[in-house]
Amino acid sequence: MKNSLGKIISINKDLYSVLCGTEVFPCSVRGKLKNIKLTVGDNVKFDKDNKTIEGVLDRKNTLIRPLVSNIDKLFIVVSSVTPFFSSYLLDKFIVLAVHNNITPVIVITKLDLVDKKTKKEILNTLKYYKKLGIHVYKNTNTFMIKKELKNCVSALGGQTGAGKSTLLNKLDKTLNLKTGEVSIALGRGKHTTRLVELLPLCKGLIADTPGFSSLELDLTENEIRDAFTEFGFNCKYNTCNHTHENGCDVIKRVKEGKILESRYNNYIKLIEEDKHVSKW
Repeated sequence: MKNSLGKIISINKDLYSVLCGTEVFPCSVRGKLKNIKLTVGDNVKFDKDNKTIEGVLDRKNTLIRPLVSNIDKLFIVVSSVTPFFSSYLLDKFIVLAVHNNITPVIVITKLDLVDKKTKKEILNTLKYYKKLGIHVYKNTNTFMIKKELKNCVSALGGQTGAGKSTLLNKLDKTLNLKTGEVSIALGRGKHTTRLVELLPLCKGLIADTPGFSSLELDLTENEIRDAFTEFGFNCKYNTCNHTHENGCDVIKRVKEGKILESRYNNYIKLIEEDKHVSKW
């Protein structure tokens, strides 16, 4: 019998749930494929009758944490408070997305819990990201978020406690995902999402993954630099890393207010972090 094409939407030990059309088939892995680490998001060839995965198609990208492949969009959920807004973590996620040819989408939560001054500061910061061509939405704008999700395979990332499961519940009340309280002592939420899985949502698929407050990029300095797309290539030297070099167009534009200072500072921090990791 001819193999069918499907997508792995969840993995539980040696059981792979494969979505084909509107049906889900519980499958096992055949022979040599057992030596390949399959991930949620993999496109596979499988036998519907025997319920066995016979082959895996090439991946267009793979994220390590969360471990998921073939992602079109990364929805970066950032909180205004508890946990506090972190432009550094936001930029780190954007670098991850851009490097992997994934479209980043920002969703800001809990704006109703901050004072007017803080709200204005956060929204002004996010205006810059809009200028970069990144779509930014309040978590209350479910209509536009649903449009973004349609016909896409998306991942959901952000700090623990930022409101990822809450957002998914708003988009589809039948999901009824468990949400966690935020630990005041740590400023980090309790991990309430146990298994990585792709959920059918708004005529697309989205990964609901364990929340986390740290993210290892494992990129070179040049890869980090190139992921800050607005930096461009107008510096005096082609090898300019935009840290201290004479004739650096990026440093010049930061001083002129054309590049967001916090974003540049986050870039420097990522470069320094990369050097520290590389030493070990």
